Amino acid sequence: MNKPISIFAFDPTLNADEFARNCQDWGINLAILHPGYFHDTKMRNALARNNIDLWLNVPVFYNQEYLEIHPEAYSITSRGRPASQDWCHFVCPRRDGYLEDLVREWAALAARLQPKIISLDFIRYFVFWELVDLRRGPEDIEDGCYCPICLRAFEQVLGEEVPTSNVAEFIRQHAWREWGRWKSQRITEVATLLTAALRRASPDSKVWVKTVPWRRNDLEGAILGSVGQDIPTLGELVDGIAPMAFTHILRQSPAWKEELLSEVRNSTGKPVISYLQVEKAYRTESIPLGQFEEELKIGLEGDCAGISVFCYEQLVEAPEKAEILKRYAKGGWFINS
Repeated sequence: MNKPISIFAFDPTLNADEFARNCQDWGINLAILHPGYFHDTKMRNALARNNIDLWLNVPVFYNQEYLEIHPEAYSITSRGRPASQDWCHFVCPRRDGYLEDLVREWAALAARLQPKIISLDFIRYFVFWELVDLRRGPEDIEDGCYCPICLRAFEQVLGEEVPTSNVAEFIRQHAWREWGRWKSQRITEVATLLTAALRRASPDSKVWVKTVPWRRNDLEGAILGSVGQDIPTLGELVDGIAPMAFTHILRQSPAWKEELLSEVRNSTGKPVISYLQVEKAYRTESIPLGQFEEELKIGLEGDCAGISVFCYEQLVEAPEKAEILKRYAKGGWFINS
């Protein structure tokens, strides 16, 4: 089969028929959508009419709506504040009641929609990785979770009390490896629970996981110590990996992206998707057409299992980039996968 070309959309009020027709015209064959699109059958029917498969995205610990009702469930950051930055609002990963409700809700939705792919997104501890400088150290990262529930649970594993002041500094200096191992075990537990429930609900769906775009040695191993994602172990649970390698946001090169994706692919043995950023975010400079085309071509011609375009709303406003995508996607540039 041809490599999948997927696209994110975020505005649930957009016209379903127009969205699906544009995707079909551009060569998109998978739509990555939040459940807000499925309160009725309009979007599902529009996708089916245009031969677009559904990729259902599960934002595991990102849940602003829930936190507005249950503010006590916020993850607490290393700076002692609720884990909220810009649009990103994070639930503490050790809230078992929240997880029980989440599993039921998403399993029911997966059973109803039977998507081609389901991805576990935000299945990690809080960190706003988009603004983290990869040249710095872990001491500059604001991460979570340092709430009393998490700290008491970590103390039991560590076998000693954590001081009540300068907690993050103490952990980074004295228990960084143990902290990362403890965090990653929790994330793996949650991933195990979710993948099992989703596969029972929708047996033909492939389950993927989205990961923070840091290599194992970046930021002194912060992929474990700050994020809590053990990529090889998560890879054992899922069918594919989607590292969020936005080169423009992170001020990195396509070569850096290829190195990151290669590390993930080699450490898991699973297919890896390449992200394709359409336009700027958290920077003032736009993404040149040449860079967009280069990364598109790398994603389609290289070892990646496919590409994920980020995002529909930006591509509508960039018709010249939409034409480049269409030329590659519908012009025979695929390599069978």
